[in-house]
Amino acid sequence: MTATSRGPAAMLLLARLDSRRLPGKGLMDLAGRPVLGRAIDRLRRCGHVADMILATTDRAVDDPLEAFAEAEGIGCFRGDAMDVAKRCRDACDANGLDWFIRICGDSPFADPAIVDRVASAFLDDGADIATNVFPRSFPIGASAEAVSRDAMQRILDATEDLAYREHVTLYAYEHRDAFRITSVLPDDPGYESLSIAVDTQEDLTRARKLIATLRDPVTASLEEILAGLPAVA
Repeated sequence: MTATSRGPAAMLLLARLDSRRLPGKGLMDLAGRPVLGRAIDRLRRCGHVADMILATTDRAVDDPLEAFAEAEGIGCFRGDAMDVAKRCRDACDANGLDWFIRICGDSPFADPAIVDRVASAFLDDGADIATNVFPRSFPIGASAEAVSRDAMQRILDATEDLAYREHVTLYAYEHRDAFRITSVLPDDPGYESLSIAVDTQEDLTRARKLIATLRDPVTASLEEILAGLPAVA
């Protein structure tokens, strides 16, 4: 795990294979690599937090994800399928993490520079949560949240409503007076209406076209990626 001035930390990549809209999406092919593998390739370039843990469910359907994590040389934690907030807290406890960066596994174009900005904001501000999704300011598929283990526990203590616990940080955003939240905003406005995530078959088709426009899918900046969107829309 990565040790920082706020204690040990890791990126938690949240994934499951029984997505309602596109089952199995994390392991579907995207230009010779699984969707999840594309995210891992890009996130290996993060500076502040280097370690990655795939946080998936404890059900047999997600056994292939654990095997994939092992093959990729990253950690794997298996926990509650529906209570994702609890899964994140339990992953922290199992790995001795004081904080984590939440990344969705359906984000093959996740941007390490943005993850580093969110991590820096978390460390510099002493925040409970640093985020680029409150308000939504970056494209869907380039989201990152740095969350303290303490904040995660406070969310769990405050509500048993799965509508909150499935979405991990939603409770904190709707009760922001109880949490110290730092928002990370882009230099250029207008990103929030865009999506580079893979959540549907149409998204996967678009991602396959989009990745073909990139000189290097691993090192391409967010600006380079978004520049290709009009051509594949």
